[in-house]
Amino acid sequence: MNVLHLLSWFPTPDDPTLGNFCVRMIDALPEDCHSIILSVCDGKNMTKSFEVKEIPGAHHTHVQIYIRPPKINAIRKLKMLRMYQYGLKYIKQRFFKPDLIHLHVTYPLGQVALLWKKLFGYKYVLTEHWTIYQPQNKDVLVGKLKRKIVKIANNAELIMPVSLDLQRCMEGHGVHNRFQVIYNLVNTDIFKLRQPPCIDSSLRTGLRRNDMQGSKKRMLHISTLRDEAKNFSGILRVVERLRQQRDDFELHVIHDYYAPEFKAFVKEHHLEGCVIFHGKKTSAEVAEAYQQADFFVLFSNFENLPCVIVEAFASGVPVLSTSVGGIAEILSPERGILIPQGDEDALLQGMIQMLDHSSEYDHQAIRNYAIKTFAAQNIGQQIFEAYKKVVIS
Repeated sequence: MNVLHLLSWFPTPDDPTLGNFCVRMIDALPEDCHSIILSVCDGKNMTKSFEVKEIPGAHHTHVQIYIRPPKINAIRKLKMLRMYQYGLKYIKQRFFKPDLIHLHVTYPLGQVALLWKKLFGYKYVLTEHWTIYQPQNKDVLVGKLKRKIVKIANNAELIMPVSLDLQRCMEGHGVHNRFQVIYNLVNTDIFKLRQPPCIDSSLRTGLRRNDMQGSKKRMLHISTLRDEAKNFSGILRVVERLRQQRDDFELHVIHDYYAPEFKAFVKEHHLEGCVIFHGKKTSAEVAEAYQQADFFVLFSNFENLPCVIVEAFASGVPVLSTSVGGIAEILSPERGILIPQGDEDALLQGMIQMLDHSSEYDHQAIRNYAIKTFAAQNIGQQIFEAYKKVVIS
């Protein structure tokens, strides 16, 4: 089967983690599913009007078209649309005629998928990750934008949201279509249990820990640190309260973006010894960080189905998280603790509970659940089976 993928979010040199979960989903598809990603973006210092590059991926080819961006935004949008038309023609000549279009995130590239359906009869399926449908964003998804998004979603042959909660939120905005929930995936060969013993003499502020007796417990947080969604400031306030009660822990933070006010807070409240910022890390380094963690903490105001929780489970790590989005669908008492959104007292008590009892969780059982529910091969096969039903219908 030949599938052309349109990613409304895709990694770029300036933002290498944007939509990386979409690419991982594509690479999880079986070998007899041939995948091309098509994207158009602004080029830098270009002399030509546009340039096409073919970038090989793990199990896909990325056809990337760079354009010399016009100064007028309306003209730029028209040029982008023309380049997607050109890209479709290019792929048909160089690779294959698509059997199906897979749209990842409704907007803006759903406009291209919808146009191709009307002009050429191409069927498209939609995988949705976007939190814009969540109640917290009710003032964002309104008016013309809402009408566009609902129209795109309702014209898909199948919608594959990453959680049942997201499906219900979409339905609440007027999306009435055929749904099949398919969770985010994890590479269980990369994210796995720590193999004892793991004694290392690295600096305490490194990702590795010294597992000799007396080592401090490790909390791990991984996010963009965008506070309106991730509420990292709330975590820091609670850590400051916890530090007044005990000093047997560290909070390790891996983050894509950096807001200087967080380091300022840490310095002002003398938390340098227990809050350690690591910045961006590779997948292998992130996997190692999970292996060194006693538990993972997330205090988000809204989510869908966070990949970081799925990765924690694959690593056998219990999770302390707010009950937002689809998290309650996967986080049971056997795998961690759910707390109300924004409840800092509950977060404090959850941290204390985890610090004292995280070792009592069945880490292998947590990992087994992840393998059964989120393993890349299983998720890829679910998507492929959905493709086949759509193509033959």
